[in-house]
Amino acid sequence: MIEIKLSYDRDHQAALENTRFWAPLSLTAEQKHTVDSAAEMERLADELPIEQVAKRWIVASDPDEALAQIKPYVDAGLNHLVFHSPGHDQERFLTQFAEDLLPRLRALA
Repeated sequence: MIEIKLSYDRDHQAALENTRFWAPLSLTAEQKHTVDSAAEMERLADELPIEQVAKRWIVASDPDEALAQIKPYVDAGLNHLVFHSPGHDQERFLTQFAEDLLPRLRALA
């Protein structure tokens, strides 16, 4: 089993912005070194460029692009994939995932 952090949305900007909630996890050790409160950590995280935040995720708006980044896990023999979506609208993610990615993932098996 592996947890795959996937921010998938047909709207690429939405896929990027969905990762913003998890921005504090994207702070480097150096950026966190002097932090002494949760409020300060939140402030620093809010200032991060979206590209730094999104690096922790597979961010895709194209199903083939997403599949290309997921396929290496399947090729390595992992067959229990747990997808963690960062966005607040989980129903939207699940609907798009089911329509766009699930059939392609099943075809890999």
